[in-house]
Amino acid sequence: MTANEGKRRVVIEILGEEYIIRSSSSSEHVQEVGKYVDRLMNELREKYPAMSIQKIAILASLNLASDLLLLRKQGKGKRRKR
Repeated sequence: MTANEGKRRVVIEILGEEYIIRSSSSSEHVQEVGKYVDRLMNELREKYPAMSIQKIAILASLNLASDLLLLRKQGKGKRRKR
């Protein structure tokens, strides 16, 4: 079995750029994730207009990881196998 078997391709847009995502999750879930990340990165870009896209992406990742770790500590987020 190859790594891509059972995975569908979904196109999402983040900060005006299209990305093709291969995932075994539903297309709706991948779209929801993409919209969430896009919204977060747009909020950060508006708040810090001089910041590079790379730094915005890192800041967004840190915010998301912080939220995830807090949920796990509360017992609401179980670790998923990838």
